[in-house]
Amino acid sequence: MKNFLKKFLFISVIVIMLLIVAFIIIQYDAEGEKSLPFSINKILLVSTVNGDIVDDPSNIWNINITQVNDVYMYINKTEETELTIKEIKLENFNVINKPKKGNVKLLRPTGELSNLYTYSEQDYINSEIIYQGGAIDDMKSLEIANTGGVLGFRFSLNDLGSYISNENEEIIYDGNLLKNLGVSLEEIKFSTNFDIIITTSDNINYKGTVSIEMPIDTIVEEGSSHKEITDFNDVVFKRV
Repeated sequence: MKNFLKKFLFISVIVIMLLIVAFIIIQYDAEGEKSLPFSINKILLVSTVNGDIVDDPSNIWNINITQVNDVYMYINKTEETELTIKEIKLENFNVINKPKKGNVKLLRPTGELSNLYTYSEQDYINSEIIYQGGAIDDMKSLEIANTGGVLGFRFSLNDLGSYISNENEEIIYDGNLLKNLGVSLEEIKFSTNFDIIITTSDNINYKGTVSIEMPIDTIVEEGSSHKEITDFNDVVFKRV
């Protein structure tokens, strides 16, 4: 009887320990890190309409229309710490619920602040964008202040069509160009998700997945719309 009780108690302790470990793993998987040195504080989404003028002697206006969505991600220090940002990597970009019209392209900043995407050509959908920690924010050089700052990238919806006109009118790049092409909001809506990995100065990586729906619902009516995203309860950061 004594041997039976000893075995029973031993097995019970092992089972309880395994249950505790399993609970901790499940809880971590669902909730992630409880305390982060840096986290996403805000995402500013700016949806606009752009166009490239085509050399066309037959028409006064021939413009290839593009709908663009600029994403500005604010990374803040969340606790008093001497740690700094070593780098922030954005990877595994996926286009979910693809738009009915146009082709989605991901661009990194390549120009000055007044015109960040002037020279952007490479599509980073199947690649990664890496911001290095630096003294100040410098999107052209892909640097973010190592104590917290702002990083940016652009989702461009190309090949929506050409606006052709022979009216001596002033062209305003707004939702009217989409209306003139007969493009509706439902046809250009899409969503994306991607991984963000924040590496701190002690070489610890914190990884989370962010989802964004684009463009902003008022883009067709307003032509240029801004939206702030501040709820990140669904973004779970874990050490990797």
